[in-house]
Amino acid sequence: MPRPSVFRAALAGLLTSAVAAAGLAAPAAGAPAPAEAKDADPLVVHLDAISPELPRTGDVEITGTVTNVSDETFTRINLHAFSSQTPILDSATLGVSATIDPAEYVGQRVTVPGTFDTVDELAPGQSATFSDTVPVELLETSGQPGVYWIGIHALGDSSVPRDGVADGRARTFIPMRPTGRDTQEVSVVLPIRGRVWFDEDGAVAGTERWARRLAEGGSLDGVLDMADSAGSTPYSWLVDPAVLLAVARLSHGNVPRSLGPDPSVPDQQPTPSESPSDGTQDPESLETLTPTESQPSEEPTEEEAALAVAAGAWLARFQDLVGATPVLTLPYGDIDVSAAVRHDRTRLDQAVARGAEVMAALSLPSQPVVAPTSDVLSPEALAQVPAGTQVLVGDNAFAVPPASPTSMVRVLGHKVLVTSTGAEAGGPGPTAANDPLALRQRLLSEAALRLNGDDTAPLVVTLPTVWRGEDAQAFFDDLEQSWLEVVPVADVTSRQAFGVPASSLAYTDEDLAAELDAASFTAASRATQAATLLEQVLALVTRVEAQVRDEVLVTLSEQHRAQPGLARAAAERVEDAMREDLGKIDIEAPAAVTLSSDSGPLGATVVNGLDQPVEVRIEARTDGEVTLTGGGVRQLGPRARSSLRFVATTRQPGVHNVRLSVLSVDGVPLGSSDQLPIRAARVSAVIWILMGVGALVLFGMIGYRLPGQIRARRAELAAAEPLAGAQEPPSRAEPAAEHPPGPTTPLSGRP
Repeated sequence: MPRPSVFRAALAGLLTSAVAAAGLAAPAAGAPAPAEAKDADPLVVHLDAISPELPRTGDVEITGTVTNVSDETFTRINLHAFSSQTPILDSATLGVSATIDPAEYVGQRVTVPGTFDTVDELAPGQSATFSDTVPVELLETSGQPGVYWIGIHALGDSSVPRDGVADGRARTFIPMRPTGRDTQEVSVVLPIRGRVWFDEDGAVAGTERWARRLAEGGSLDGVLDMADSAGSTPYSWLVDPAVLLAVARLSHGNVPRSLGPDPSVPDQQPTPSESPSDGTQDPESLETLTPTESQPSEEPTEEEAALAVAAGAWLARFQDLVGATPVLTLPYGDIDVSAAVRHDRTRLDQAVARGAEVMAALSLPSQPVVAPTSDVLSPEALAQVPAGTQVLVGDNAFAVPPASPTSMVRVLGHKVLVTSTGAEAGGPGPTAANDPLALRQRLLSEAALRLNGDDTAPLVVTLPTVWRGEDAQAFFDDLEQSWLEVVPVADVTSRQAFGVPASSLAYTDEDLAAELDAASFTAASRATQAATLLEQVLALVTRVEAQVRDEVLVTLSEQHRAQPGLARAAAERVEDAMREDLGKIDIEAPAAVTLSSDSGPLGATVVNGLDQPVEVRIEARTDGEVTLTGGGVRQLGPRARSSLRFVATTRQPGVHNVRLSVLSVDGVPLGSSDQLPIRAARVSAVIWILMGVGALVLFGMIGYRLPGQIRARRAELAAAEPLAGAQEPPSRAEPAAEHPPGPTTPLSGRP
C-alpha cells in the first residue's frame, strides 16, 4: 500500500498544475523568467529575517546575507525581492510546492529603485548583509487569502556578463493576513532527544560532542535559548530521559560503570578496595541521581572539568525552565516502540519505567508519552502502549488524515494527538528545510490555510532538535499574530477525542522494514543476561545490572534505524565487558594426576581477579569412568585465591579427562574452566596372585627349614655340656693363651 503522502502528493501535483496554468508559471511582460540553473549558484543567499505575514498595506522587510562561494569576484550585486501573484490555497499544494526545483520560476522580481539593496563587491569567500524594504503593492500579489512565495534573487557582474538568470537565490512562504475575528490555535513542542552512546567501561561516550552541544551556540544550549525567548508564550517539552541522565553523569565527572556495593542497601560494608578516592562513584543511582561521596580516581583534565561545569549549569537551567509544567517524557533511550512490541515487549516496559525514575530523581514533573521520530506507529504497538501514556503521531500515520476538530482521535483504545507533518517538513530549497525561519514561515502558512478553510483543528508542531541561539530569539516573537493563539499541548490533549477505526492507520511494508530488527534486541538481551549473571556472582548487592540495562536500552533507539549495525556493536561491547569481568574468576588445575589405587586426592585453585567479593560454585565433569567428590560453593574475597580438594575414584585403568568449571550458585557457567587428565595406574590381579604365591613359597621354605635348624642347635649344645663339666677351670693367673684351643661351632649349626 503506498504511503498516504504519495496519494496527497499526486493530488497536490494536479492542483499545482492548475495553479501554474492560472498564471503562476508565466512571468510578467518585460521581466524574463530565469532559466533553470544547471550548476550550483555562485552566490549563496540566506534569509535571516522576514515579515511573518503579508499585510494588506504597508511594507515587507527582508534581511539576510549573501556569500560568494565561487572563485571569482562579483561586483554590483543587486538583491531583488520577488513574490508569486497567485496564492497557494491548501496544505497539500503547499507541501508539493516546497519540493520543486529551486531554479524553477515562482514569482516576479521587484526592480523599482529603492526597493533593493546593492553590494558593491564581494571577493571569493566573503559575505555581506543586505536589507530590502518593499511596499506590498509592488509585490503584485492578488490580495486573495492564501500563501504566497517570497524571496530574494541576487544578480551581479563577474566574468560572465549580467543576465536575467539569478546568481543566487533564497525563498520561503508567506501567508496573507487572514481576515475575520477567528483565531487559529497552535501548539509548539520543543524536543530534547538525540543518540546517546556509552563506552565499553560504561562511561558516557563522545564527550567532545557533548561539550559542543552544551557550549554556547550548541544544539542543547540553543533549545534552552529557544525556550528563554518564548517569554510568556506557552510551549511544551518533549524529552528523552536518557539525554538528561547523560548530562547528569557528565556533571558528576562521567565516572564509569562500578561493581561496588549499592550504597542504598543497608548493612553492606564497602570492600577494602573501595576507599573514598578509588573511583567507585555510582552515577546511576536513581533514588537521587546524586553520586556517592567517592570521586573519579584521577584528577580531571581541564576539558573534563569544563564539561562537568557546563553540564551542571545546563541541567540547572533546564530544571528552572520546566518549573511545574509536566514534561512529555519519552521511554528511556527513545526506544523504537514498534520494534520493541514486535521483538521484545519487556524492553518497552523497562524504558517507560526507567524514564519515570529518571524524571522523579531530577524532581521534574512528567507525562509519559510515545512520539515516534518517524511520526508513524504500528497498530500492534499502539494497541500495547501502556495505559496513561499520551500518544503523538503525525497525520501521515493515517491513510487519510482524520478530520478531528480537536486534533485528538481515539483509536485502539488510546487517545492520540495528531501532529502536522507538513508544518514539521519545513520550507523550500535551496535553504535547508529545517532552517528556523523556513520552519516558522511554514508553520504560519499551514495555520493560515487552516483558518481560511474548514479545518480549524489546533496545529501541533514538533520542532527540530537543533537550534542556534540567534535563530531562536525571533521565532516566538513572530508567532505573536492577532489571528494566531499559541496554546500548550496539555490544553489540546485534554479535549474530546473523536473515534476513528483502526483500519484508518497506515503502516506500510516500508515502515515495517525500517524498524530495528530482531538482531538488535538479541544483542541487547545477551548483554543484559551477562550483567545479570555477574550480579548473581557478586556477593554484595550492586547496580551493575541496572547500569547495563541503561547502556543497552539506548542501543534500541529509533534514531539508530539508519545505522543499526553501530548500535548492535555497542551492545556487543557491553557484553564483552561483562564477559571479561566474569572471566576474571578463574580456576587453575594441575597439569595431570596419577592414581596408584582405586582413589586418590587432587587439588585445584579458584582465583577471584575482581576487586569485589564473589560467591561461586565449582563443578567437575568427567568422561563417566571416574568420579570426583568435592568442590561445591566457595566465597572469595577481593583478589583472593582458594584451594580446592577433590577425591577421584575409578576402577577403570587408563587416562580419564576431567573438566573443572566455575559456575554461579544457580549453576550457570561463568566461562572459566580448566581440563586435566587423570591416569589410573591400577596393578593387575594376576600380578597380585603371583606375588601372593611367591610370598607363600618363601614363608613355606622358612617354616620348613627353621625347625630342623633349631633341633640341630639344641643337639650340639647338649653334646657340649659333659665335656665342659670334666675340665678344671684354668687359674686366674694363668694366661688364657696357654690352654689348647677347643672345637668351635657356628651359631647356624653349619661348618
